[in-house]
Amino acid sequence: MFSIVRVQIRDMRAFGDYLVGHLPTIGAFGGRFLAAGAMPQPVEGDWPLRRMIVHQWPLAQAFFQWYESSPYVPWRQIRQRAADTDMVLLQGVAPAGPSSASSALPHSGPAATQRPAFAIADVAVHDDAAFARYAQGQAAPLRAAGGVLLAASGHFEVIEGTWQPRRLLLQRWPSLAAYRTWYDSPAYRPWRDLRWKAAQADIALFEGLSEAEKGERSMP
Repeated sequence: MFSIVRVQIRDMRAFGDYLVGHLPTIGAFGGRFLAAGAMPQPVEGDWPLRRMIVHQWPLAQAFFQWYESSPYVPWRQIRQRAADTDMVLLQGVAPAGPSSASSALPHSGPAATQRPAFAIADVAVHDDAAFARYAQGQAAPLRAAGGVLLAASGHFEVIEGTWQPRRLLLQRWPSLAAYRTWYDSPAYRPWRDLRWKAAQADIALFEGLSEAEKGERSMP
């Protein structure tokens, strides 16, 4: 499970207190940070320039236990006073191998300082058959380029805010450049053209946290 958060901060000092204070509550319930406050780069469509936060959770139950827990509720109230938040809980796909979001990430050495990238798409499908062909056909080029599909189903729940997604897709990439190279590559271009015929998408690209950064900030 992934919690996707878009934040518009109104009180920087209070939100800074929230960021530091609530960190231990995330790890206590099995959550881990993937991205924390990056500004999105719009790729397609209309995407609000709100800071992006992504957490990964072992189960939906773990997320809700954290969200309603006595350690987190006071910090949640501070956040709600300090910022406008859209929050969606998104079901992930079953890991296909060792390149899932939570495995095989470098924890030491130069590679630990590399920031991964995440691409998120809010998709309105108007041709289900064509979109199904796209989803199947683009999978191999995506993997070959280093991308990992984290979530692709329509199973999500709006937790806070006014954002009402249509269908959400979440990908992880080794870097922003890796995603940009794939997006414009000859291998992906025919599938991208098919998607454009089958659906309309709002897509944003943003950086995640390196393992070194999470260690320096004591982030789970």
